[in-house]
Amino acid sequence: MLLSLGMLMLSATQIYTIFTVQLFAFLNLLPVEADIAAYSFDNKTENFDDLPARFGYRLPSDGLKGFLIGARPENACEPIEPPPRDNLTGAFIVLIKRFDCNFDIKVLNAQKAGYKAAIVHNVDSEDLISMGSNDCKFPYSGPLF
Repeated sequence: MLLSLGMLMLSATQIYTIFTVQLFAFLNLLPVEADIAAYSFDNKTENFDDLPARFGYRLPSDGLKGFLIGARPENACEPIEPPPRDNLTGAFIVLIKRFDCNFDIKVLNAQKAGYKAAIVHNVDSEDLISMGSNDCKFPYSGPLF
């Protein structure tokens, strides 16, 4: 079978386009390990490994600074208490206990309460879990495990 130069160029362009789209999707959808650095008021620092969720917006490449608050209720399976209203200096990040309901419900409740990001922590284990969502239509913000 003979192919013209135009057909080869078109074929190469199509292959390049498909490869570029797949590579872009692959790089943007795969979870990437990162770190959480927690600073206390008495100048202690503790680092934690994390994985971003497989849903929601990614956090900025330069990170996110804010105040960490424990969710009430802890599992965030129901609407949670909002962050304090009098903060003018930074974002609030909520710490949520794993289990009892789906990850996307937890993150959605955090977002509805007004938190900038949500961290879901494991219980009785330091294993990292890649969080998925049953409803990827909602634009969740910054979930981490």
